[in-house]
Amino acid sequence: MKSITSFIFAIIFTCTAFITVNAQAAETIWVTVNTNAYKTGETVIVTVNSISATPIQGFTFQIRYDSNCLKPVNATTPIPGMNGLSLPQSTGLVDASFASTTPQTVNGVLAEVRFITLSGCQTNLTLESAALAIRNESGFAAPLAGVTVGEKTIALNIDKAQGTSDSQPLSGTPLLLDAETPASSDPAIPSWTISLAATVLGIGGAIVVIIRLFKTKPASSKKH
Repeated sequence: MKSITSFIFAIIFTCTAFITVNAQAAETIWVTVNTNAYKTGETVIVTVNSISATPIQGFTFQIRYDSNCLKPVNATTPIPGMNGLSLPQSTGLVDASFASTTPQTVNGVLAEVRFITLSGCQTNLTLESAALAIRNESGFAAPLAGVTVGEKTIALNIDKAQGTSDSQPLSGTPLLLDAETPASSDPAIPSWTISLAATVLGIGGAIVVIIRLFKTKPASSKKH
C-alpha cells in the first residue's frame, strides 16, 4: 500500500513540474509598476516584462496613456546588445522598438518606460500591442509566433499635491520619447513597425542594413 501511495505522489509531482516548466517557457509580455499611487511631478516607471524560451533579436511595444495626466520621458532596456530605434511619436501613444545584431535571452525585465505625472487624476496605462522578433532561416526579421500579452492595463491614482521626480539610475541608454514629432501618415507602414539592425561587413567598411518587420495584427490577449 505504501509503495502504491508513493507511486501516486511521484506521478503528481512529475505532472506539476511539467506544467510549471511549460508555463514558464511560454512567450509572454506584460507590464507592471511598483505602486499605483503618485503625486503630481513624480516619475512613473512602467516595467515591460517578458519570458521567452527562444532567444530574440528585437522587440516592440505600444503603451497608450492620457496626455493630460502623463508625459512620457524615455524608454530603456537592461538587455545587453539591445539598442533603441527612434520612431515617430504621437501624443497619447508611446511607440518603442529595440534591436540587437545577435540573439539575446529574455527572462524578466524587457524594458522600462518613464512618465512624469502632470496633474491630479485617475487614469490608465494600457499595453496596446507588443511583439518579439527573431531572424528567420533566410536572415530576415520575423515575428516570434505564439507570443501572448498578459497583464496589459495599469490603473494609476495621481494626487494633485506636488511631489518630486524620481532620480533612480537608468537601466541602459535612454530612448527619448518626444511626442512633439508627428507620426508618419504613410498607410503602407504600420505605426508599430519594428526595425532590426544587422551589421554586414563589406569592402571599405561596415554597412548597416535596417530590416523592417511588419506586424499585421496585435498579439492575442491573455491574462498573466
